[in-house]
Amino acid sequence: MWQEQFIEKIRQVVSGDPRVVGLFLAGSFGKGQADTYSDIDLLAVVARDDQAEFSGAWRQQLEKIAPIVFWNELGKEERVFNAITDQWQRIDLGVVDEGALKKRSQDSLKPLIDRHGLYDTLPATIPWSGPNKEYLTYLINEFIRVFGLLAVANGRGEYLLSVAGVDLLRMMLFKLLSEEVERADKGGMLAWSRRLSEEQLDLLATIPPAAPTRQSIIDAHLACASAFLPRARRMAERWEIEWPQRFEDATWRHLEREVGMKKPAGLM
Repeated sequence: MWQEQFIEKIRQVVSGDPRVVGLFLAGSFGKGQADTYSDIDLLAVVARDDQAEFSGAWRQQLEKIAPIVFWNELGKEERVFNAITDQWQRIDLGVVDEGALKKRSQDSLKPLIDRHGLYDTLPATIPWSGPNKEYLTYLINEFIRVFGLLAVANGRGEYLLSVAGVDLLRMMLFKLLSEEVERADKGGMLAWSRRLSEEQLDLLATIPPAAPTRQSIIDAHLACASAFLPRARRMAERWEIEWPQRFEDATWRHLEREVGMKKPAGLM
């Protein structure tokens, strides 16, 4: 794979930088799940006092290997740099100190440079501690809110806009299913088949493509609700999250009044 040669070139360039205490492969390469379509995810361990200087030099170091046609910088406390070369090779680098590295595990990293033997101090894995209950609460309420906005789009005849609404609901279903996955590291966003089970993927596939017509939009919204709400309710019961029953009931009444959409018997 092209990445292997690129990774070795990065290791050689960065090994001469004394500011870098450690350089690790993360992402799919760190977990041993990479294929020819994987990007290169890197984690550089640099002391806090040296991070600004190193971050400023990182692009120059990468340009020694290949021309960069896209560059993006994210974060303040933990900097992340996204780069794409002229051959569309994707390289992401996160910069952390030794304290932040301790939040990682050996099964998610592969050492390239490790001057202080940091890898051996990491736990073998990080166990799943359950879903993010605060996020689940938000996700359930946000789904019901976006679902109810169908009445606005329908009333205005904004069926093309409603297609975007279906996409939002489908993505919220994906996020709900991701919270079900009992792993601390869920995996990358470009490999759904590695993150979700076959049963979960089949459920996502029940959401039909939405056309910008009234009936297609209604059918797609109902499919989203039929997939999301029972699943979310079971999760809420399991993790002792209060279900927004009054909000859900008011939303169904609103949609029946404004759109003529009745709550399916299977959701009662």
